[in-house]
Amino acid sequence: MAMKCKDCRASCHPDCKDSLPLPCIPTAPSTPGGTKLSGGLISDYTPLDPPYIPGIVVHCVNEVEARGLSEIGLYRVPGSDSQVKELKKDFFKGKGIPNLSHIDDIHVICGCIKDFLRGLKEPLVTYGLWKDFVHAAENRDKCMGESEVYQAISKLPTPNRDTLAFLILHLIRVSECKECKMPASNLAKVFGPTVIGYSVPDPEPLQMINETKYQAMVMDKFFEVPESYWEKFLNIDEENLYPNTYNTPKTPDVPKSYLGPIHTPETYENKSKTWGKNAMTPRSSSKFNTFGSPRFGNKSRQVNKKPSHFFSSPMLN
Repeated sequence: MAMKCKDCRASCHPDCKDSLPLPCIPTAPSTPGGTKLSGGLISDYTPLDPPYIPGIVVHCVNEVEARGLSEIGLYRVPGSDSQVKELKKDFFKGKGIPNLSHIDDIHVICGCIKDFLRGLKEPLVTYGLWKDFVHAAENRDKCMGESEVYQAISKLPTPNRDTLAFLILHLIRVSECKECKMPASNLAKVFGPTVIGYSVPDPEPLQMINETKYQAMVMDKFFEVPESYWEKFLNIDEENLYPNTYNTPKTPDVPKSYLGPIHTPETYENKSKTWGKNAMTPRSSSKFNTFGSPRFGNKSRQVNKKPSHFFSSPMLN
C-alpha cells in the first residue's frame, strides 16, 4: 500500500508521509511525467500559484544552504556530470522530489541548478529585455542606472522575476560565506552566461565575443540591488508559507534561505524546526492530512469523502 500527494505527486508508504521533503510544491501542469526535461521556458516548470519558482530550484537551493555553505568553490567546482543528469531526471519523473540527503557531493546539487537553468529555451533575462539590462549596467550615472535596473526587472515575466529573485538572494548568501571563497564577482562570472545569456537565441561567434563581457556586468548589478527589493517578490499573503531555520546553533553572517531548508527523511527526525512566524510541530488530524507545514498554492484543499490513497499536500492552519 502506498500514498501519493495530490499536488507534488510524491509517493510514499503511509507511515512515511511526514518525512517527505518540504515545502510541497505542486507539479507544473506542463511537465507531467518528466516529458519536458529541457528546452522549455521557466514558466513551463513553475506551479500555478505564487511564488512562481520551479521545485527543482527551490529544493536544490535549500539543500545547498542546509549543508553546503562551508564548501570551497561552491558553483565553481563541477560535480559528476552523470550524477547531475540523473538527479535532474529524477526531479521530472512526476513522482515527487528526490531525496537530496542521499547525495553526498553537494557540487552535484549545485550542478543540477546550473544544468536546469542552462537547458531553458530562454534565460531568466529574456531576449526582449536583454538590451535594457545591459544599458542599465553600462550607465555611468549610478542613480539612473539603478532606476533602469528596477524598471527592467519589473518588466520580466513573473516566473522569470520570481525565480531570479530567489536565485539572487541565494547567491548573495553564498558570497557572504567566507568558507566558500566565492565572492559576488566570481558568482557573477559563473552564472552570467546562464542567467543573462545573449541577446538572441543563436548568436554569431563574433556576437558572442562582444556580448560575453556584459553577462557578468549585469549580474554584478543584480548583486548591488538591496535584498529587501528581491524579497518583496517572494512575499505571499500566507505569512507562514515558508519554514525558517532549524533550531541549531547560529552561524554568524550566514543568512538562511528565504524559503527555508527542506526536510528530508534523514534530517526530519534529528532536527527540530520553526515554521514561519509561529512555531509548529507535526500534528495528526486525519489519515490523509497528517501534518501542518508550509506549502505552495494548492487547488485541492478538501479531502474526498470516499476512501482514497491520495492525501492532501501539507497546509498551514
